[in-house]
Amino acid sequence: MLLSVISNSVFETLVIAKTFTKTLCPGDIVLLNGDLGAGKTHFAKGIAEGLEIRDNITSPTFTIMNAYYGGKIPFFHLDMYRIDNEDDVFELGLEEFIFDGGGITAIEWNKYRDFKGRRVFEIDIKRIDDDTREIIISDKTESGKKGSF
Repeated sequence: MLLSVISNSVFETLVIAKTFTKTLCPGDIVLLNGDLGAGKTHFAKGIAEGLEIRDNITSPTFTIMNAYYGGKIPFFHLDMYRIDNEDDVFELGLEEFIFDGGGITAIEWNKYRDFKGRRVFEIDIKRIDDDTREIIISDKTESGKKGSF
Protein backbone atom coordinates (compact mmCIF):
# COMPACT_ATOMS: atom_id res chain seq x y z
CA MET A 1 0.00 0.00 0.00
CA LEU A 2 1.29 3.44 -0.91
CA LEU A 3 -1.41 5.49 0.77
CA SER A 4 -4.69 5.25 2.65
CA VAL A 5 -6.73 8.43 2.91
CA ILE A 6 -10.25 9.39 3.96
CA SER A 7 -12.41 11.43 1.61
CA ASN A 8 -15.38 13.23 3.15
CA SER A 9 -16.95 14.40 -0.12
CA VAL A 10 -16.98 14.02 -3.88
CA PHE A 11 -14.85 17.18 -4.06
CA GLU A 12 -12.19 15.64 -1.81
CA THR A 13 -12.19 12.47 -3.93
CA LEU A 14 -11.59 14.59 -7.03
CA VAL A 15 -8.70 16.41 -5.32
CA ILE A 16 -7.11 13.13 -4.17
CA ALA A 17 -7.35 11.71 -7.70
CA LYS A 18 -6.06 14.91 -9.28
CA THR A 19 -3.06 14.89 -6.93
CA PHE A 20 -2.43 11.19 -7.62
CA THR A 21 -2.38 11.95 -11.36
CA LYS A 22 0.87 13.90 -10.92
CA THR A 23 2.62 10.54 -10.37
CA LEU A 24 1.25 8.96 -13.56
CA CYS A 25 3.03 8.57 -16.89
CA PRO A 26 1.81 7.54 -20.35
CA GLY A 27 1.20 3.79 -20.37
CA ASP A 28 0.23 3.58 -16.69
CA ILE A 29 -2.81 1.53 -15.69
CA VAL A 30 -5.14 2.48 -12.83
CA LEU A 31 -7.49 -0.24 -11.58
CA LEU A 32 -10.55 1.18 -9.81
CA ASN A 33 -12.20 -1.13 -7.28
CA GLY A 34 -15.27 -0.56 -5.16
CA ASP A 35 -18.95 -1.37 -4.83
CA LEU A 36 -21.57 0.33 -6.99
CA GLY A 37 -21.74 3.98 -5.98
CA ALA A 38 -18.39 3.92 -4.15
CA GLY A 39 -16.88 6.66 -6.30
CA LYS A 40 -14.88 4.92 -9.02
CA THR A 41 -16.12 7.24 -11.75
CA HIS A 42 -15.54 10.30 -9.54
CA PHE A 43 -11.94 9.15 -9.08
CA ALA A 44 -11.66 8.80 -12.88
CA LYS A 45 -13.02 12.36 -13.22
CA GLY A 46 -10.26 13.54 -10.89
CA ILE A 47 -7.64 11.80 -13.05
CA ALA A 48 -9.08 13.55 -16.11
CA GLU A 49 -8.93 16.90 -14.30
CA GLY A 50 -5.30 16.21 -13.45
CA LEU A 51 -4.64 15.59 -17.14
CA GLU A 52 -6.38 18.92 -17.93
CA ILE A 53 -9.17 17.22 -19.85
CA ARG A 54 -12.17 19.54 -20.05
CA ASP A 55 -14.66 17.03 -21.45
CA ASN A 56 -17.59 15.83 -19.37
CA ILE A 57 -16.35 12.53 -17.92
CA THR A 58 -19.11 9.95 -17.75
CA SER A 59 -19.30 6.34 -16.69
CA PRO A 60 -18.44 3.94 -19.53
CA THR A 61 -20.79 1.26 -18.16
CA PHE A 62 -22.81 1.04 -21.38
CA THR A 63 -20.13 2.08 -23.89
CA ILE A 64 -17.42 -0.08 -22.21
CA MET A 65 -14.78 2.57 -23.02
CA ASN A 66 -14.60 6.34 -23.27
CA ALA A 67 -11.51 7.91 -24.83
CA TYR A 68 -10.52 11.51 -24.12
CA TYR A 69 -7.84 13.29 -26.13
CA GLY A 70 -8.17 16.94 -25.12
CA GLY A 71 -5.63 17.07 -22.28
CA LYS A 72 -1.91 16.67 -21.68
CA ILE A 73 -2.05 13.03 -22.74
CA PRO A 74 -4.89 10.69 -23.77
CA PHE A 75 -7.10 9.19 -21.09
CA PHE A 76 -8.95 5.91 -21.58
CA HIS A 77 -11.71 5.05 -19.10
CA LEU A 78 -12.95 1.46 -19.28
CA ASP A 79 -15.70 -0.36 -17.44
CA MET A 80 -15.42 -4.15 -17.73
CA TYR A 81 -18.52 -4.95 -15.70
CA ARG A 82 -20.30 -6.35 -18.76
CA ILE A 83 -17.22 -8.14 -20.09
CA ASP A 84 -17.19 -11.84 -19.27
CA ASN A 85 -13.49 -12.63 -19.53
CA GLU A 86 -10.10 -11.60 -20.84
CA ASP A 87 -10.87 -12.99 -24.32
CA ASP A 88 -13.61 -10.36 -24.67
CA VAL A 89 -10.99 -7.65 -24.11
CA PHE A 90 -9.13 -8.89 -27.21
CA GLU A 91 -12.28 -9.36 -29.28
CA LEU A 92 -13.36 -5.78 -28.58
CA GLY A 93 -9.90 -4.41 -29.40
CA LEU A 94 -9.47 -2.81 -25.99
CA GLU A 95 -5.87 -3.97 -25.57
CA GLU A 96 -4.92 -1.52 -28.36
CA PHE A 97 -5.92 1.38 -26.14
CA ILE A 98 -4.42 -0.18 -23.00
CA PHE A 99 -1.02 -0.87 -24.61
CA ASP A 100 -0.73 1.31 -27.70
CA GLY A 101 -2.85 4.36 -26.89
CA GLY A 102 -0.03 6.40 -25.37
CA GLY A 103 -2.13 7.53 -22.44
CA ILE A 104 -3.35 6.71 -18.95
CA THR A 105 -5.89 3.89 -18.70
CA ALA A 106 -8.36 3.67 -15.80
CA ILE A 107 -10.31 0.41 -15.56
CA GLU A 108 -13.39 -0.21 -13.44
CA TRP A 109 -14.35 -3.83 -12.72
CA ASN A 110 -11.09 -5.11 -14.21
CA LYS A 111 -11.02 -8.61 -15.73
CA TYR A 112 -7.69 -8.29 -17.50
CA ARG A 113 -4.57 -9.75 -15.90
CA ASP A 114 -1.41 -9.43 -18.01
CA PHE A 115 -0.35 -5.80 -18.20
CA LYS A 116 3.00 -6.68 -19.80
CA GLY A 117 5.37 -4.73 -17.57
CA ARG A 118 3.25 -1.59 -17.31
CA ARG A 119 3.08 0.33 -14.07
CA VAL A 120 -0.20 -0.71 -12.44
CA PHE A 121 -1.88 1.09 -9.55
CA GLU A 122 -4.88 -0.28 -7.72
CA ILE A 123 -7.37 2.10 -6.12
CA ASP A 124 -9.71 0.51 -3.59
CA ILE A 125 -12.60 2.76 -2.62
CA LYS A 126 -14.51 1.65 0.46
CA ARG A 127 -17.78 3.29 1.41
CA ILE A 128 -17.88 4.28 5.08
CA ASP A 129 -21.16 6.22 4.93
CA ASP A 130 -23.13 8.31 2.40
CA ASP A 131 -20.35 10.91 2.07
CA THR A 132 -17.20 9.29 3.47
CA ARG A 133 -14.85 6.93 1.63
CA GLU A 134 -11.57 5.28 2.47
CA ILE A 135 -9.31 5.40 -0.60
CA ILE A 136 -6.41 2.96 -0.62
CA ILE A 137 -3.76 3.39 -3.31
CA SER A 138 -1.44 0.43 -3.99
CA ASP A 139 1.30 -0.15 -6.52
CA LYS A 140 0.63 -3.50 -8.20
CA THR A 141 3.48 -3.30 -10.70
CA GLU A 142 4.94 -6.80 -10.89
CA SER A 143 8.51 -5.91 -11.73
CA GLY A 144 10.66 -3.09 -12.97
CA LYS A 145 9.81 0.49 -12.14
CA LYS A 146 7.60 1.16 -9.14
CA GLY A 147 5.58 4.30 -8.68
CA SER A 148 5.49 6.59 -5.71
CA PHE A 149 2.84 8.87 -4.27
